[in-house]
Amino acid sequence: MKFSVFPFTAIIGQEHLKKALILNAIDPTIGGVLIKGDKGTGKSTAVRAFAELLPAREVVDGCTFNCNPNETHLLCQECKKTLEQKGRLPTIKRKMSIVELPVSATEDMVVGSLDIKKALREGIKALEPGILARANGNILYIDEVNLLDDHVVNVLLDAAAMGVNIIEREGVSVSHPSKFILVGTMNPEEGDLRPQILDRFGLCVEIKALTDPQQRLRIIKYRMKFDENPIKFQEKFRKKQKRLQKMILNAKNLLDEVEISEDLLELIVKISAALGIRTHRADIITAKAATAIAAFNQRKKVKEEDVKEAALLALKHRIKQLPFEKEQEIDEELIEELIEEPEDDFEIDKKRRLKKDVKIAEFTGTIQGKNSANITGKRGKYIKAKETTNPDSIAIDATIKKAIRENPENPMETLPEHLMEKVRISKAKALYLILLDSSSSMKLDKKIKFAKTIAWLLLKESYEKKNKVGLISFKGDEAQIISEPTTDLTKVNEALENLQIGGKTPLTPALMEAAKLASQYKELAPTIIVISDGRCNIFIKSNLEEDLKILYPELKKLNLIFVDAEPKGRNIGVLEEIANKFNAPIFYLDDILI
Repeated sequence: MKFSVFPFTAIIGQEHLKKALILNAIDPTIGGVLIKGDKGTGKSTAVRAFAELLPAREVVDGCTFNCNPNETHLLCQECKKTLEQKGRLPTIKRKMSIVELPVSATEDMVVGSLDIKKALREGIKALEPGILARANGNILYIDEVNLLDDHVVNVLLDAAAMGVNIIEREGVSVSHPSKFILVGTMNPEEGDLRPQILDRFGLCVEIKALTDPQQRLRIIKYRMKFDENPIKFQEKFRKKQKRLQKMILNAKNLLDEVEISEDLLELIVKISAALGIRTHRADIITAKAATAIAAFNQRKKVKEEDVKEAALLALKHRIKQLPFEKEQEIDEELIEELIEEPEDDFEIDKKRRLKKDVKIAEFTGTIQGKNSANITGKRGKYIKAKETTNPDSIAIDATIKKAIRENPENPMETLPEHLMEKVRISKAKALYLILLDSSSSMKLDKKIKFAKTIAWLLLKESYEKKNKVGLISFKGDEAQIISEPTTDLTKVNEALENLQIGGKTPLTPALMEAAKLASQYKELAPTIIVISDGRCNIFIKSNLEEDLKILYPELKKLNLIFVDAEPKGRNIGVLEEIANKFNAPIFYLDDILI
């Protein structure tokens, strides 16, 4: 029974999704497409509509593995034998179809199973074909790919990359062609894929529900008309479907003639490097996608605009991210910026790091977490016992020993004075309050870039040590708490990325605000890290000297660290004066980063 499928050309919006699917139809070696999106955004509808659009293809008649008679180097063993014996292969036209992979699929279901005894006698006939056999020449569709077992995904992606499925059991090896268009869908809210698996998908698109009222209205009308009379609705789009089908066929025929210049290949490498993408697969897939785009547009030479469009589809899912970082958005504007190489003085430089001779513990004071000093309390590892009249946690072993020692005649009698308390040791928690100068003077000489980079390095360190971090920005007439102390460093990192720059420098009011916030977290031994060029011009009273007198009782009990955004020798000395007042360490631009 044939079901009616919604026409591909009737899908409203989702241009990147449609283009990614078309490019894979033109060149299946691109490696498929991963579609990210919430439920109800048309992922499955688009994939099924795409399959219906594709033309029939030539296969070997009677072949279990749908071998392509024109690709003699990828024939299965049976087809090779037939070709050698008869000199030709019987062929038939067959429509491409969707082969679905269930989330519960096992490895044997995917690759197929092998009868060892039969394999030794009859070769390929011993293979019980799996999903990869049926997928050859078709579309392999995996819904909720992020819920599939990793080892099954690896098998699929290996087959997709090589175009061959190899089954090895007990020293017997059987192979068959397995070239397919891989399409995976997933809802990011249900968990993500490992970076190694993400990288194996050629292209990736993220789709969202359309927000334009007119487009949403068209979707409702189209769907209602389709449900009412599918045949009539399909007939309405038949010409568009045929036109697109012809464009795909023409592009496939033209693909081998399309050339991409050395300059554009260098541009691809430049974009990948600027985004911090290390995998070579990213460059190769971008080049293939750009070539397919040119073929789709009936051109024999790739243009720069093709590379830009291909980069949008091939690179986003390959950008390396720290665990607390928000996914980086790649759009046309960003690609343009990377190509034009603008001088961006305000962005965090995530390639920088601390100098090797600057110890983290020295820079951040008494680092808490894994490197912190041990503290005693009610939680942690039991290391010894102590005498007490009112123990919170009785040390049974020590209590019994004391009872035996002090009452040898009746060692089983335990008196209140024999009670011993457990002494436990654990790592102290910590709070870091980053006090960041975002005034106008920090725009000069990339100082804000340096300041944000230092703050980002502290975030990275704090993430590893599981500490709390708060962010206070000061500019204009006041200090503002950008992020309350939290262990959710995604929020702090996002606040840091979006920090606004400009205005005067209220350094001492900011120190007062930090002291007030720190007083609420005394149990975490707060450390205030001030990053500034020290050019303060807004005060609590009227000048720095008066302000330091006011601040002294508030700050003398706190850990303070100062980082001067100016190199030593060029600084104005204000931060040095404040650091000396509170006997706090001070670091300079030249001391910290390389």
